[in-house]
Amino acid sequence: MWDTTVAHFSLAMRVDSLEDLPFFAVPERYGWRFYQPGDEFFWARIETSAGEFKRPEEGMARFARAFAAGGRLEERMFFLTDGGVPFATATAWHRSDTEGLLCWVSVDAAHQGQGLSKAIVSLAMRRLRGFGYRSAYLTTQTESWLAIRLYHRFGFRPVLRSKEERAGWKIVSEKSGIDFLQYI
Repeated sequence: MWDTTVAHFSLAMRVDSLEDLPFFAVPERYGWRFYQPGDEFFWARIETSAGEFKRPEEGMARFARAFAAGGRLEERMFFLTDGGVPFATATAWHRSDTEGLLCWVSVDAAHQGQGLSKAIVSLAMRRLRGFGYRSAYLTTQTESWLAIRLYHRFGFRPVLRSKEERAGWKIVSEKSGIDFLQYI
């Protein structure tokens, strides 16, 4: 869920160890699966519903750019499903030989507020560890302070890439009730 009432700052986070990750199971009434050819439509629809894009066509274009190099999506991109229909997504991508990248975490607006982000992030984080990565990185923004609070539960801490980002972490700290500035 995007909070458009806050100023926009791009932010980054890192977790230094993928050992002892919390685990949140997919609730019994839902399923999960990896990407299958044709899922670009579901991905774009989910990302649009979650506020990432204004129209699904923008999402389809971004999918084509973001995943143009392939990268074996069928073992890196997850979907939570309701009656077989995808409604949430996360990707366990690669950043370097030792560091994974958690990216494109979104839940369709109709399913938000039910704690389902925890389950999809849990799947992706375990996958990153299974690939042998020792740490993980992600990029986000102040509007996603609710998601940042979740990432914190998985051990992610702020990465200050510029002095200006301190203002963004101040906003996130105030909104989330977590003092992220202590980690900078």
